[in-house]
Amino acid sequence: MMRRHEFISSESSRWTDDDRIESGATTGSRLDLLTSKDNDEAEFRIVRNRALGLLARREHSVQELLRKLRSKGGAESICLVVVAELTRLDLQSDDRFAEVYTYSRASKGFGPLRIRQDLRQRGIDDATVEDHLTFDAGYWMEIAERARHKRFKGAVPETGNGWNTQARFLAQRGFPSDLIYRVLGEQL
Repeated sequence: MMRRHEFISSESSRWTDDDRIESGATTGSRLDLLTSKDNDEAEFRIVRNRALGLLARREHSVQELLRKLRSKGGAESICLVVVAELTRLDLQSDDRFAEVYTYSRASKGFGPLRIRQDLRQRGIDDATVEDHLTFDAGYWMEIAERARHKRFKGAVPETGNGWNTQARFLAQRGFPSDLIYRVLGEQL
């Protein structure tokens, strides 16, 4: 079996000086071409393993995954190829990410407006966002009531200022005003 350096030296010995002059190639540039291909394959493997490691920890959107791979020094073209391959193999899915993210944020007391904004910032398209935020008003009312109860220790607003404070808190959490009025309307 021929070793790599033997192959390179046997290949370069086949070229005559005339061939090198005509093509503008030298033995060094052929070597650079061969090592460049090896480097690209090595970088592809490194970027792919890094992406798989990120996806093993939690779901990522395409935009998040690309940003993280680029920040670790991955070449743009290689990062795009790796993410496209992982998406094709269904190892990365924006739909799955949106589902997990929506349930995670809702369980932490965030409302549909905030979750919608966060998903859009992470590169999820509007149709996918709407598919995962279509819960009935009762579901979001329960989430809002739980968040209000946790933050204010179940205290009922006794004054207009107390009501405003709780309404502002729920609005910052991403609940629409009609839902806030339903949750707090009976409290005052």
